Amino acid sequence: MTDVLIATPNGQMPAYVATPAGGGPWPGVVVVHDFAGMTHDLRDQADWLASEGFVAAAPDLYYWGSRLRCLWTIMREVTAGKGRTVADIDAARAWLASRDDCTGRIGVIGFCMGGGYALTLAAGHGYAASSTNYGGCPSDAARALAGPARWWAATAARTAPQWAPAPPPGWSAP
Repeated sequence: MTDVLIATPNGQMPAYVATPAGGGPWPGVVVVHDFAGMTHDLRDQADWLASEGFVAAAPDLYYWGSRLRCLWTIMREVTAGKGRTVADIDAARAWLASRDDCTGRIGVIGFCMGGGYALTLAAGHGYAASSTNYGGCPSDAARALAGPARWWAATAARTAPQWAPAPPPGWSAP
């Protein structure tokens, strides 16, 4: 587990990186923090993901200014789905993809504010998977996630236990 600097269009972004034990390559995951920023909890989440077989990069999205200033910008951008923060998170994805110990299949996981970004980035940003944990929802999430959500519901219906509810009518695998 180590701290690194990732080149972004906006400068050098600090990030915490956790790597699985043993030989790779492994899939990657970008771990997007909540409003508290780079905390021990975030590092623990990255370490846990590494223990499960993922190269985990947790970028510090507050690197370029005061927490209040950054938070204001970040919250505005999550609803727009573009801007400095999206570029920084995508830079972390590209950095992971360039590593020899990463397979190139990369997911994004976010917590609270970061969960909103995980939803925003789920489609059209090169992520193989997205997970949101108590996150906000972008205003156009229904449109952006229509295809992936239908696929997920259809897959879940095929693999779900008998007691699980069926997906809504019209939802099918692509």
